[in-house]
Amino acid sequence: MANIEREISTLLERFGFSANAAKAYLSLVNSNPATGYEVSKYSAIPRSAIYGTLTRMEKMGIVSSEGGNPKRYIPLSPSSLIEHLQNLHENQIEDLKLALDKMEMDEETFDFWHLHGYRNLIIKAKEIINRSKEQIFLSVWHKEVILLESELKKAIKNGVDIILFSWCKLPEDIGKTVSYGLNEEDVLKVWNPKIILVSDRKATVMGSTLEHDDSRAILTENKAITEIAANHIILDITLAGRRLNFDPNPIVKQMMSKPDIHLENLLAKI
Repeated sequence: MANIEREISTLLERFGFSANAAKAYLSLVNSNPATGYEVSKYSAIPRSAIYGTLTRMEKMGIVSSEGGNPKRYIPLSPSSLIEHLQNLHENQIEDLKLALDKMEMDEETFDFWHLHGYRNLIIKAKEIINRSKEQIFLSVWHKEVILLESELKKAIKNGVDIILFSWCKLPEDIGKTVSYGLNEEDVLKVWNPKIILVSDRKATVMGSTLEHDDSRAILTENKAITEIAANHIILDITLAGRRLNFDPNPIVKQMMSKPDIHLENLLAKI
């Protein structure tokens, strides 16, 4: 039980609780209504600090009090606390958004971010996939498919078309998959691993997927770079069609920004 309470205390502190407030809340959840003295005794919060802590929690809407002398405190139920914190943070985010909008900043000056480290790359890739509405183009290796599999399958359920290219053998087809089926260790002898992720032709993540803190990648909403990234995957799929003896045109046509313009027709004029 002690380990669970430590974990909950740590999580509550991430939501703005002081260490004493987290302890006091857990004390009240376990035994309420309770006086300040009783909360202090159970939680090991000094009596000199407990009443200030409970007063602040009352102002936050985390606890309520009843009676007069002494007051007895009752906490929000765990489910009500979750709802309270969710509403509080949604309101804070909306307030921040409105305040930032008043600064009238040019969003185009923020269309390029550096991602430092493999963990940050995967976190951002998951965020981009979860925000996708229509299409995802993805050039990726086996190990990243495993890490992104849950988000990709959720996107498919939400109606997002996924076109995935890989040099490596994959655990299963996700969306429309084009793969050479090579062993990842063999491919590593030729190239360093990388990822290219294009979402709705609006956002692109690409860079190294070496698993260390020094790996570098970018996130951009720059239209030119996003177009280059999408065309890179289109070219890889086109070449795979020739090498693996399948017709890539149905997939490529789906990926083209101007699908009515056929490359074969243009080349025929030469």
